[in-house]
Amino acid sequence: ESFAGSNGPYRRSNASDRNSDQSFREFRQSQAGGQGGGDGPREDYDRVPFLRKGFNQNIIAGIVAFTGPGLFNALQGLGNAGGSDPQVAATMNATLYATFSIFGVLSGSLFNLLGTKILMSFGALTYGFYAISVYLWGQVDDSYAGMAILASAILGLGAACLWGAQGTMTLSYAMENQKGLFFGLFWLIFNMGGVMGGFISFGLNSGPVEERASAVTPETYFTFCGLMVAGSVFAFFFVIRPSSVVKADGTAVKFEKTDTAEGIGELKEVGKLFTNRHMLLLTPLIIQSNWFYAYEFGGINGLLFDAPTRGLNSALYWAISGVSSYVCGTYYLDRESFGGRRQRAIRGLVGISAINLGQWLYAIIYQFSTGYDKGNGPDPPINFRDGGAYAAPMFLFMYCGLADSLVQTYAYWIIGAISNSPKTLSRYVGYYKGIQSFGACLAWIIEAEGTSYRAQLMICATLAVIFIPPTYTVATCVQDKGNDTDTAMADRKDKHDRNVTHMEDRNRSYNEIQQNREGSII
Repeated sequence: ESFAGSNGPYRRSNASDRNSDQSFREFRQSQAGGQGGGDGPREDYDRVPFLRKGFNQNIIAGIVAFTGPGLFNALQGLGNAGGSDPQVAATMNATLYATFSIFGVLSGSLFNLLGTKILMSFGALTYGFYAISVYLWGQVDDSYAGMAILASAILGLGAACLWGAQGTMTLSYAMENQKGLFFGLFWLIFNMGGVMGGFISFGLNSGPVEERASAVTPETYFTFCGLMVAGSVFAFFFVIRPSSVVKADGTAVKFEKTDTAEGIGELKEVGKLFTNRHMLLLTPLIIQSNWFYAYEFGGINGLLFDAPTRGLNSALYWAISGVSSYVCGTYYLDRESFGGRRQRAIRGLVGISAINLGQWLYAIIYQFSTGYDKGNGPDPPINFRDGGAYAAPMFLFMYCGLADSLVQTYAYWIIGAISNSPKTLSRYVGYYKGIQSFGACLAWIIEAEGTSYRAQLMICATLAVIFIPPTYTVATCVQDKGNDTDTAMADRKDKHDRNVTHMEDRNRSYNEIQQNREGSII
């Protein structure tokens, strides 16, 4: 370091100092629409290597989710995670979502600090540990319940890592008119894990009436665990860093990984999410989007059906969920022929809300007309061969899968309509997954406390009504024409702000040194 005069400027020796003025000029140019705010150099997309294409990275994220949370959903779809004690299963889920809610909010910062590969690979691995722990509890000895609950807590961290990375990849690797397609395609691939897992369980537990399984077989857990570990290895070798990814128009994804020394700044950005107008207005929608799983998987699939039928129902549920998400995202939310984005956001909310409310009306009619409730299920449990007795609750459960996917797809799409910046989206997705998991945690706590399914049903229906007005407010704020260059603007602003902060710190240190020298002379 060298200084010019007692009060003069110091010579810049740090790269960020030398580039601070340039980054500031680029940021100002981008705001003014100058050359510095363009999309950057374009590559011939047809010549871009397979793994560098954003579309393919989204598919890879779907495959990883297929082996991890997809098969987790299959276990959940079996009712009580495949075990025999619903209270332990509810405690496990409450623990999982409590951990998920904490680390979910932080997952955006973890993404900005660690990148995609580490988060996806580690996250997928924790699902395998969960499957083994559930097997030991459910099939070997009840004394392993503590281990299963611990595995649920670890899975909460892993799920936050995986879902935070996935959401950012899906929304930031897509062009403005592809975000519904990207999420719908991801959701379709991810849910095929639940479909496959459901059919595996159905096949392993099926048999003559007198030999129907009352519990899930060990082979089911071993199959799930092997696939989950394979997903972790797959993520490690095939997920690449965001800055190497190219969008469909040939432009690179603008992303600069946050330095670990800037971790405090990331936490401050996370804190700002709780005062962000859009995020606060979307909070009721976010809470509702996972709350209903406790009722659907416990009060419908877990209470009413035997093991092979639960597996079949699970496969059908996730198949309908995947297909409907793809159709909604690709053929409506992204379709400009249906109007501008604001118009699609408003109309989409109206349609999805109507379908969602219809689901709860169906559930209320069935629940109160049959009299089934916690501790008062059918005896013997309903089997898929039981004709009309099976049809009514089966169609209800399928309807739940449809409504679930539409709500999730719309929530991701409208978040993607607010921003294009990977760093901003990573924080939004982290907030989404954290608050969503907080709601699920509360729902599973209510389930663990023994709350009747009728009461849980009414809570679900109430939440479905509450989220509509604030979400409508956000929908009216959606811009008809998005701007794919706001990614570059946000990244340049981040870079400029960091350089300015660094220079201020250096100047402060210099002034302190000068003051100390003057004090020594005196």
